[in-house]
Amino acid sequence: MRKERELREGCMAKAIDGEMTFVLLARDPAAPMAIMDWVRHRVAIGKNSPDDPQVIEALKCAEIMQAERADIRKTLEAIGE
Repeated sequence: MRKERELREGCMAKAIDGEMTFVLLARDPAAPMAIMDWVRHRVAIGKNSPDDPQVIEALKCAEIMQAERADIRKTLEAIGE
């Protein structure tokens, strides 16, 4: 989910005040694999099924992150990071 939408309607918007959260940025090369591992674990413990919208969205996010890595690297280089 893109940042703007996440803050409006995603898990960040649903977090309870004071609740710990952890954010993965697309520029992190480990992010797509971490998402895929999260999906596998959620399905394994029975919290989701493979066809749940949350799982489908997470896997699509991982796919997009991986596909956009080159563009993100160029942007970071352009701004000196």
